[in-house]
Amino acid sequence: MLRIFTAFLWLAFLPQLALSQQEDIVRIGLNGGRSVSKAEVSRAEGSYQLIADGKTLRTLEAGQKLSFTASGELVVVMSGNAVIGKYKRVVVKGSTAGVLRLKAHTGKSTFERVYPDNLIVRSQAGKLYLVNEAWLDRYVEGVTEAESGKGHTLEYYKVQSLIARTYALANLHRHATQGFHLCDEVHCQAYKGKARFEPLIIEATAATKDQVLVDHNIKLITAAFHSNCGGQTLNAEHVWSKPLSYLVGRPDTFCLAMPNSQWEKRIKRSEWSSYLQKHAANGAQATTDSAFLHAYQPSMRPHFFADSSARVRMTSVRRDLGLRSAFFVVHEQGDSVRFMGRGFGHGVGLCQEGGMRMGQLGYDCRSILHYYYKDVHIIDRRQIRFFAD
Repeated sequence: MLRIFTAFLWLAFLPQLALSQQEDIVRIGLNGGRSVSKAEVSRAEGSYQLIADGKTLRTLEAGQKLSFTASGELVVVMSGNAVIGKYKRVVVKGSTAGVLRLKAHTGKSTFERVYPDNLIVRSQAGKLYLVNEAWLDRYVEGVTEAESGKGHTLEYYKVQSLIARTYALANLHRHATQGFHLCDEVHCQAYKGKARFEPLIIEATAATKDQVLVDHNIKLITAAFHSNCGGQTLNAEHVWSKPLSYLVGRPDTFCLAMPNSQWEKRIKRSEWSSYLQKHAANGAQATTDSAFLHAYQPSMRPHFFADSSARVRMTSVRRDLGLRSAFFVVHEQGDSVRFMGRGFGHGVGLCQEGGMRMGQLGYDCRSILHYYYKDVHIIDRRQIRFFAD
């Protein structure tokens, strides 16, 4: 009764956070929401049932594998060489704490992972699509592991779990037209299934249960993060179009000795010159003897790559040339130019490696979060509507 009543409260008072008809369930489109050619599944932990078009067909036995392929708008389900049937919607539904082992073939490659809770399988136009239906915090655990890796402190894992939960709840409609909430790639958050390699992640997610990050208006924040800022984070508007009061750039010395703090890349001098000529503002032509072509060394992190003849956003240079960050200097070396850069990622919000270092130095979760997000609050997600009213 308590769960039913809680679910009702969510639907009535927190519609912007409603996950599904079941409380706290999130649906993740696997393989980035793209189709796969074939999938095989077996139970790894707990008990599972095969449900097709709303009807329970069988219980999965230990060691039993089911395979799925597409036939038009139907999913072909097989056990071994025997066809069980063709159905519009198939669910492999687990008990509490159930875990599935999935092997999926994309046509170009194969991935094999274990996933918590349930798997939804459907077919559209002869293509197979997979959705992991998981309890929110089991998803948060998986994201925290995929985005952070193992070997960090409990306090840092609390930071990443809070960010993962906040991001998920703020972006539940991102893939609404595709029939799921979030994808499993960096378009949303990296997710590779059940967290398996770092027990502290499970502890951190439990310690932050139901907690989210909100701004001064008690709205879920845009929980931006990146690998390494190179010593200086950025304002949101310097990367995206809209300023946000809590995403404000600041110096960051914590990440400077971390693995992704520096990088290099070389390209042909002619390629660099052509790029600048093509992207110069108002059709102006960047000349091959421009000072910034030979030795571009800004004194601080710039937002534009510019001189008198060109004005190009640094974020565009990073994207177009496949650079690790938009924080770099340029040196001419013969017929090449050498980019010497700092950091990895867009530079807004949490610098992960800076936060990891802060955790190593003894900073707690709140201190790390407040260092990278200005004037944010950590509250129970169920209080959002209360504060809004």
